[in-house]
Amino acid sequence: MPGTAKKYGLPKGLPRKTESICPECGKILETELYDKNGSVYAKKTCPEHGEFDSMIWSDTELYLGVEQYAMDGIGIINESDPDCGENNVSIRIDDRDFDLNTSTILCNIDLTNRCNMTCPICFAEANSSGYVYEPDYDTVVKMLEMLRAQKPVKCTAVQFSGGEPTIHPRFFDIVKKAKELKFAQVQVATNGLEFRDLEFCKKASEAGLNTLYLSFDGVSDDVYIQARARKMFHVKQQVLDNLRKLEKKPSVVLVPTVVKGMNDKQIGDIIKFAFDNSDIVRGVNYQPVSFTGRITSEELERGRFTIPDLVREFGEQTGWTKKSDWYPVPVVAPISNFASLLMGENKATFTVHPHCGIATYLYRDDNGVVTPITRFVDVNKFINGLNEISEKLDKARFKKLYLVKVVKLMSSCIIDEELPEGLTRKDLAGLIKAVFSDKSKETLAKFSWKMMFVGGMHFQDAYNYDIQRVQRCAIHYATPDMKVIPFCAYNSGPEYRVNVEKKYSVPLDEWKAKHKEEAKALEQALIVPEDQRPDQ
Repeated sequence: MPGTAKKYGLPKGLPRKTESICPECGKILETELYDKNGSVYAKKTCPEHGEFDSMIWSDTELYLGVEQYAMDGIGIINESDPDCGENNVSIRIDDRDFDLNTSTILCNIDLTNRCNMTCPICFAEANSSGYVYEPDYDTVVKMLEMLRAQKPVKCTAVQFSGGEPTIHPRFFDIVKKAKELKFAQVQVATNGLEFRDLEFCKKASEAGLNTLYLSFDGVSDDVYIQARARKMFHVKQQVLDNLRKLEKKPSVVLVPTVVKGMNDKQIGDIIKFAFDNSDIVRGVNYQPVSFTGRITSEELERGRFTIPDLVREFGEQTGWTKKSDWYPVPVVAPISNFASLLMGENKATFTVHPHCGIATYLYRDDNGVVTPITRFVDVNKFINGLNEISEKLDKARFKKLYLVKVVKLMSSCIIDEELPEGLTRKDLAGLIKAVFSDKSKETLAKFSWKMMFVGGMHFQDAYNYDIQRVQRCAIHYATPDMKVIPFCAYNSGPEYRVNVEKKYSVPLDEWKAKHKEEAKALEQALIVPEDQRPDQ
């Protein structure tokens, strides 16, 4: 039988202990989580660098409330990694090894650290390293094959990132190979500049690209001038217009990096823009900025924007949601558990730490009225009922019969008086059937054009680092030495990114000498076009 995610208990209430790291030296430090004026703070003391006392969630009630959904996954076996073999994958932090508990839900592969922009808020610090990291086609293929060979759950979603991945010389070939290897989701994290070219869009679509994770910081150019040092709003619109012209249209997820005082007051405008373009945009994934480098505690507290801040601002700016409409990522783990048991094979299960992210789904009816799905579906009743069904399903002989039980459960969880206009019980029952059938894409597509995913994922930095979160990370990086590394460990804390890139890079001057045409093209790309230059 397939393995399934299991609930685990976090210590009740605050204060309590966890483990973090020193922002200066990276040593593991015992850390106290405690409440201060309704917010959650993390206090830690390094013998060498002193005390760090940082606010990590601005709402203690929400912080504790999401913990009821905590679930542990079934780990990762990566036989391509000689340090892992048949053992569970682990991550080393300050000379200690920590097992990873969550399978790879989405894996990033950095195709290059080169970029056609120089954004002030880039966490990858592209263009400033003095070397070029750019795995060749064969190396990328090996990384893809490694991901598809993972056990007990094959990785089914890959996102090409960077730098700007679209400037890799074999970008289309890499996308095509990923589809040949049967990745269900092939994504690219992009600034969109290359997608201004309709021919580029066509080639990406023909290669099999499913989704653009499009950086999207706001709906006015003053935001882009701060975040990206150029006007970009019209570029984003042009990308969407080009995608609309394609026969086979990749979907788009808008990805705003939220910085307090820069674009946090455009959170509502961004989701409204998404709905206005819902023929091509399927979701918005807000990402509160992570801090790098040493800053004062006053600067940190003044600039920190946390998941509860997103929940509050979203509700205030749209009037669509309240705090109870938002759920942490692992709330959907019971659905994957049920699917694993029903189909007799391990499925990707979102056993992410409950403090990593939060989300809701919004439904917009034909009159433009927006309603969170949590208003017309009793989420807790459905999840608890599904867990009970799964316990019986585990020992059942005729498993397909249990799908009927789930449809009945969904029917009992629908709140009729809250159903949006035009949406029926039959629609929702059909949706559940579709999730567990071969006809899911057609049914889900018909339903999803009126739905909008809204999420917030707060990646860690050295100040809010929690090793328990790293262990339960589901967004990983693949590296040329066939390892998988959690996102937050790759980009902060021990900062594996720097070590990996240096190991598999060539000096910038050496690369330029070998790739004169590409170097010249990049230099041209970095010249800001007239229509993107800030007004003087």
